[in-house]
Amino acid sequence: MTRITGPESSRVKLLGEAGMLRQLDRGSSDRANAARLTAALNRANVTAAFALEAAQSGDLVGLTAFSTIDLEEKRATLAPIWSIGRLDETVLMSHVAHLMTRYAFEVLAVERAEVHLDWRLRHAHDLYVSLGFRCEGRLRAYFAADAGPSADAAVLSAVRCEWPAIADRQRRVIAKEEWRGRLPSDRLP
Repeated sequence: MTRITGPESSRVKLLGEAGMLRQLDRGSSDRANAARLTAALNRANVTAAFALEAAQSGDLVGLTAFSTIDLEEKRATLAPIWSIGRLDETVLMSHVAHLMTRYAFEVLAVERAEVHLDWRLRHAHDLYVSLGFRCEGRLRAYFAADAGPSADAAVLSAVRCEWPAIADRQRRVIAKEEWRGRLPSDRLP
């Protein structure tokens, strides 16, 4: 993961405009992924938007950010994860969730990290739970859709006092994955 600053933001915009982004942790809206990415990046702290790069080639494989960082309240919300190409979604999400959670607790020094997922995406929900996040409930009609009803969101969180145990758990999950070397999973951005 590499922080996105300055000129790299235009690279992200071009990728979005080219329709190359696929969102992994939410699939309820028909709005363009580029619009959601732009909204998340606009709300994110400049130092909290990240390009996901392949470990060996350095190729851009995805993007993510923190959709909100409230340093006064010591809380950060992980933004959706966008991929480019055909990386295995489970592995990409686990690596990125691990790095983003570490960044939240070890760099931003927040007390709480949370993520909002489309309630219907049980696979993503189960993955975050396996990574130590706890489901705190359901927000009704949280994700707006262009057509049809809005989607409910599951709210999952991790808190600082549980971080050492969660970090160990996340490392065990990632260690079981067959191609762990494709992303530098144990290095902070």
